[in-house]
Amino acid sequence: MNQAGAIASIQSIHRYPVKSMAGEVVERCDLTKSGLHGDRLYAFESSGAPAGMLRLTSRERREMLRYQPIVQPDGSVEVRVPSGEQFLVDSPAMLAYLAAHLPERNKLILTHAATPQTDVRPLSLISVQTVRQLSTEMSQEIDPRRFRANLYLDLPDTPFKEDSFVGRTIRIGPTATICIRERDPRCRFITYDPEDPLIDPLFSLMKLLDRSHQGRAGVYATVRNPGPIQAGDAICLAD
Repeated sequence: MNQAGAIASIQSIHRYPVKSMAGEVVERCDLTKSGLHGDRLYAFESSGAPAGMLRLTSRERREMLRYQPIVQPDGSVEVRVPSGEQFLVDSPAMLAYLAAHLPERNKLILTHAATPQTDVRPLSLISVQTVRQLSTEMSQEIDPRRFRANLYLDLPDTPFKEDSFVGRTIRIGPTATICIRERDPRCRFITYDPEDPLIDPLFSLMKLLDRSHQGRAGVYATVRNPGPIQAGDAICLAD
């Protein structure tokens, strides 16, 4: 972080090629008007999901955190499943494997979109300092991947500093700018361990956020100016 005026830097970039599955760490990525290139382009819909609610039931979502999508050079997405096998995400074999191995016996349908199928905003950010503070408050190590952010920031000085950027525009690297829109209200997904999502959920983390941080951690953003970004890029206030 040696750029003049830099307030932070990108520690790591994560995209989620298949919604509700594990994330993929990338060294560099194009930031488009709609979010990170390749982020949440695929999603599965379940016949067992509550009307108007999430695409999958909570049990299905927990299990799918064990599946690792990988974007191939040609843009296709392969998924490495817990057995070690790999399937193209849009193949009949992928659907058959999910149907046989997910805990619910619901009908699944794959959706594919040209832009990220995000729930609220196209980009999410959290600082590693915020995660460390939550680890301190919890008296146990919290895996940053629980928060499923796109950008993990190294933001010196103060945990939850990213909250102060709400309403501001920041620049990432040479050309990209994003607008920080709101603090991120958290759902039960953060209670699932990304390494072993089938163990007991960490509901005490949700309780801590509700009690001490208005149920929020990290921030949502929209993209103002697209551009390439990479790990280590400096972040500066642009307004």
